Amino acid sequence: MTTTDSGVPHVHAELLVASDSHIQRCAQALKQGLLVAFPTETVFGLGAAVTQLVAIEGIFKAKGRPSEHPLIAHVAPGANLTGWVAEVTPTMQKLMDAFWPGPLTLVVPKGARMPLQVTGGQSSVGIRCPSHPVAIELLKATGVPVAAPSANRFGKVSPTRASHVLAELGDRIPFILDGDVPEVGIESTIVSLLNDQPAILRPGAITAAQIEGVLGVVVKTHGQVSKTPNANPRVSGALEKHYSPDAKVWVLNANELFVVPVQQKTLCVGWSDAFLAQADALREKHGKVVVEALSYNPSEVAKALYATLRQADELACKQVLFEKPEESAEWEAVNDRLKRASA
Repeated sequence: MTTTDSGVPHVHAELLVASDSHIQRCAQALKQGLLVAFPTETVFGLGAAVTQLVAIEGIFKAKGRPSEHPLIAHVAPGANLTGWVAEVTPTMQKLMDAFWPGPLTLVVPKGARMPLQVTGGQSSVGIRCPSHPVAIELLKATGVPVAAPSANRFGKVSPTRASHVLAELGDRIPFILDGDVPEVGIESTIVSLLNDQPAILRPGAITAAQIEGVLGVVVKTHGQVSKTPNANPRVSGALEKHYSPDAKVWVLNANELFVVPVQQKTLCVGWSDAFLAQADALREKHGKVVVEALSYNPSEVAKALYATLRQADELACKQVLFEKPEESAEWEAVNDRLKRASA
């Protein structure tokens, strides 16, 4: 058997359109210790049953991901969490009732059944219940939590299409289960419940204000948390440089567009009239500029973000000039991803 450049056995992924029979087939594959990429409402995940330690190791090999980086365990609605987490506290239950199924990951003390290989050696685990119907049926059929980081090479742009997974991991994993395009488009909000004050470790579609509204307590925001990184558990998506295409990413205001040298093919991505007008002027001056207009809506930009960044590489662009979003809670998750993509 041939291997990839990182020593992973070379395979040809089978792309399966979601159906009852294909979901059952993929659930059986997970139970047998194989890897399955599948859609969630955030991005496509690369899954392994948490009971299959060789498969868990296979996730890290396929992605080229360091083994100390924890994975998120995905569970079906109503799943019995006994043993997988140490305890379902009243705070945890309130958030589960309010936001599960949905794009919220809870970091809590792990249970005795949750392998350290999933948690990156930590005593805490990130756990969530996705809302994508294909993910829900797959998790129900598997019967145990499924560890699933994003289905892409480590540090690269997360996939929001089965074709993205196929292009990046198609020679490393056996199954890709396709389904409707993720409606959120960026990874889940991660909130730590390890201390008295809940803390957002990674921003996402669910905001601190929404969590505060449920719990009735002040939540430490991501910006506050990132100032004291040594006091927090390791979580997915916390690297300074992450979610990065091969193209260089710049995050700019409209008046900064002409400051960046345009010597290669460039993709300009924006939504405001001022930015798009300047981008069009840049295209007129340099024939190597492609302009992409997005909706001025943070959730719509989030949904399109990763596909747009991938488009830059598909077009062989050397740089992406992305309009800088406003600094507000609604744009926090998009700002976070762009900050890391452009680091």
